Amino acid sequence: MKIKASALAQQLFKTLVSVVFPTDQLNDKGETVYATAKFVGHFRAVPVSDAQADMDKLKALRDAGDHVGMIGVEAKRVEQCFVGFEPVPGQEFPITDDNDQPLTNTPDNIKLLLNSREVRDAVRKAFETARSSDVLEKNLQK
Repeated sequence: MKIKASALAQQLFKTLVSVVFPTDQLNDKGETVYATAKFVGHFRAVPVSDAQADMDKLKALRDAGDHVGMIGVEAKRVEQCFVGFEPVPGQEFPITDDNDQPLTNTPDNIKLLLNSREVRDAVRKAFETARSSDVLEKNLQK
């Protein structure tokens, strides 16, 4: 496999994002029906210095009991690392605009997606899984 030096320096990568969200339907037991939307997320790894600064902010906010501030720091971090999206190969992008057209990859639409708690949490989970020490350790063994 070849990789562009510029991508390596910026630590750009893609990974599958699976978003589970409640629908407006109920099943026969009266429980909310959930649906799943999958897409490929484009990510940029956060530099170590930025990640450390975020951790320091989170610790200070946690110590102060500022849970709203903690959510803000986490949201900012997701915004820094989630830089784009595309459909899963061979499929249409599962989220549409107000005209029922597949959402296009623009800065405004990235912000729009991240306004959804379900999408934001799924994006964060996909990023953390792709960058986990288990995955990185497996790469070192190949």
